[in-house]
Amino acid sequence: MRNDDLDLRADPDDMDPFPPRATHHPKREKSLVLQVALGVFLGGLALWLVQLGATAIMAKLAMGTFQFGG
Repeated sequence: MRNDDLDLRADPDDMDPFPPRATHHPKREKSLVLQVALGVFLGGLALWLVQLGATAIMAKLAMGTFQFGG
């Protein structure tokens, strides 16, 4: 079998024309920037809350006032 038999390219007449993509979307870029900023803010807030809780538990353990089971 020769390589000429494996020509799988479409004929130019059979191809559907696709409109060219727009290269610049300022609204989408602004939305992406806001999503990243919101993610960084919420991630920092979650990390701060975890650190606050861990610090409170460690302080209670260090003082010996932590009670297990009520």
